[in-house]
Parts: sequence; structure tokens; C-alpha cells
Amino acid sequence: MWLLCLPLPVLVHEAAHWMAAKVLGTSIRFEFSWGKLGKIPVPRWTWRWPDTTPLKLRVICLAGFAAEMALIPFLPWPYQLVAIAHYTAYPFYAGESNDFEGIRR
Repeated sequence: MWLLCLPLPVLVHEAAHWMAAKVLGTSIRFEFSWGKLGKIPVPRWTWRWPDTTPLKLRVICLAGFAAEMALIPFLPWPYQLVAIAHYTAYPFYAGESNDFEGIRR
């Protein structure tokens, strides 16, 4: 079960960004990159912010963690633990173009 729960929050997170962009009439393209948590390299999928209104960008940025957190009550504790760890660690490895920055724009 642990092996399934490790990537699931991240997949839910990125799928929510993609679906929100589609619903709002725009698209995003994903690419693989490396973040850093201290000196530890962290693999991650990133997407380029679309050329859209600030409100739509905020919704797209919020969709990732909103979907991830919304599933916490319905999935087993390994998912819950990984989702909370992902949310907690995210600001430390995501770099400048991260979801929280997009929300503030």
C-alpha cells in the first residue's frame, strides 16, 4: 500500500492543475525538473504558468493542493501522511515559480 500512496498525492496534485486549466479554457505543459530540499535533490513535475488572467492562474495554482487535501478524509493513512508531508515540504524545494507564488500574483 505504501508504494501506491507515495506517488498518488503528487499525481492527484498535478492532475488537478491540468483539469483546472482545461476547465478554464487554457492548457499547461508539464516537464520534469529537480528541486532541492537542502542539499537533497527532489524530483518533481513542473508546469509553465499559462498566459491567462490572474484569477484563472490563482485557481489553477490552488487546484493542486485543494484536490490533494480534499481526498485526505477518503483515503488511507499512508496517503494522508504523504499528502501532508508534500504540502509541508513543498515551499522548501519548489523554487520561485511554485503554486504558492502563483496564488499571490
